[in-house]
Amino acid sequence: MDIENETVVIPRKENTTKSEEPVEVWPLVEASLDSIEADPTTRQAAQAALEVSDGCATLANFLLSQEDEVPKLDFQSKVPLLVRAAKLAQDDGGVDSIYDPDEGMLYFETDDHPFAFPVHEEWTVDWERVADEVQEGYPWDGTETEVWALDWLMAYLEIPSDDYMVDDEDEDDDQYYSRI
Repeated sequence: MDIENETVVIPRKENTTKSEEPVEVWPLVEASLDSIEADPTTRQAAQAALEVSDGCATLANFLLSQEDEVPKLDFQSKVPLLVRAAKLAQDDGGVDSIYDPDEGMLYFETDDHPFAFPVHEEWTVDWERVADEVQEGYPWDGTETEVWALDWLMAYLEIPSDDYMVDDEDEDDDQYYSRI
């Protein structure tokens, strides 16, 4: 699979000025990774994650987790990533996607992790056509996913955490930090 040239068609609501033209996913993800100054290993993990539906959801979660750290995060990749995750899931079954129009949220349930993405701002996207299911008042029981976002992304490369985590030697609390 040539991930750098993969495209998605974003379903649009009727009467919008946006077209349903194919959008290349990798250049947008790469811009997001550039804005957080991601290291080469994180970029490799991102490319590996883009090959499967649960990986796309995991990558979107990772990028969303960086929003507080990088106020000027280029997150134009959000919609294409979520659309790609839902599209790939039709073939690989790696995620179930649920759209809650009341909450303006798109939920992805993988075998290992639940993810929630606010999508109310992307009003031209027809999320009902993207998701497997539409459910108002979806009872999502997910938890905070930002803490483990990098670990889950790195799992797509099967890299031990020692290879991308560093010990802050000035601290006595045995806390570890990502190299990115």
